[in-house]
Amino acid sequence: MSRLVVLVLALLLLSGCSSSSSVEKPASDQLPDVTLAALDGGTPLDLGALKGPAVVNLWASWCGPCKRELPQYAAFAKKYAGKVDVLGIDFQETRPAAARELATKSGVTYPLFKDPDGKLRAVGLPKLILVDRDHKVTYQEYVEIKSLAQLEKLVQKHLGVTAG
Repeated sequence: MSRLVVLVLALLLLSGCSSSSSVEKPASDQLPDVTLAALDGGTPLDLGALKGPAVVNLWASWCGPCKRELPQYAAFAKKYAGKVDVLGIDFQETRPAAARELATKSGVTYPLFKDPDGKLRAVGLPKLILVDRDHKVTYQEYVEIKSLAQLEKLVQKHLGVTAG
C-alpha cells in the first residue's frame, strides 16, 4: 500500500501543481482584505485595496508550471508597464530564498509578496487573478501561462486593456 501512495504522490508532483486548468467563479468579486509582506522585505501590500487593472499571479518555487510561466509574466510586466500592474504572490513557500532566486533568474522585476500561511486559500498553483479599476476580480483561473499572447488575450478580454 505504501508503494501506491508514493507512486501517486510522485505522479502528482511530476504533473504540476494542480490537477487541471479550471476557471473559477470568484466567491467574492473583491480580493480578500489581507496584508501581505513583500518578499524582499519592502513595503507590505493591502491586497483588499488593490486597484487595477492588475494581473496577480500566485506561484511558488516548488511548482514546476510556476517556474515555466514566470518569464511570461516578466515579459508582460515590461510590455504593459504603466498600463497594467503585475504582482506576484509567493504562496505557501517553504524556501523564500529559492523563490527570490527563481524570480531573479526569470527576469521578474515587478513587486513580489508572500502568503506563507495560505490566506488566499488557493487549492492549486499556478493561479491567475485579474482585477479591474474598481477593485473587482473579473477573472481567476488555475492555469499555466505558456505565452505572452495567452496572457494578453485574457487581459484584453477581462480587463479591456491592449498593448497599443
